[in-house]
Amino acid sequence: MKTMTKKELFSQQEIAARVRELGYQISKDYNDRRIVLVGILKGAFVFMADLARNIACPCLVDFVRISSYGNQTVSSGNLDIIMDVSLPIEGKDVILVDDIVDTGLTLHQFREYLKDRNPNSLKTAALIDKTARREKFVEVDYCGFKVEDGFIVGYGLDCAEEFRNLDGLYLLEE
Repeated sequence: MKTMTKKELFSQQEIAARVRELGYQISKDYNDRRIVLVGILKGAFVFMADLARNIACPCLVDFVRISSYGNQTVSSGNLDIIMDVSLPIEGKDVILVDDIVDTGLTLHQFREYLKDRNPNSLKTAALIDKTARREKFVEVDYCGFKVEDGFIVGYGLDCAEEFRNLDGLYLLEE
């Protein structure tokens, strides 16, 4: 079994400050319009909870569960929708909330899938925009942090279901 070490990238305080800024920007952009936040489980649950509490305009909350990683550290490129959006989004302002944009394949494919439901607007928020392995361009409208590369855990992000409970963001290294 491999021994893994964690190197802190962003502290709990840095994350909280950045999430407050994102919430303020979303509140300003939507100016009291009702939005629908759609979080991608499992990774985005912590980020989305904190983000929702920092948004001043009315919002509805929904979740989807999609997977392209399984128990691997590299995306398979195949999108598996395990649990779909339950709220109607037609004519609504939707923000798709993800934990990390890596290859871009998952977010791109799921955005295209949601567009078929005719939302009024569809934007994205991601805690981490990781650029080194990008295969498909996706616009991250509300980005927490940009990171070039590395396997990141904590604050909802996992490695084979471990480390989600860490309050900071860490680079996982062998």
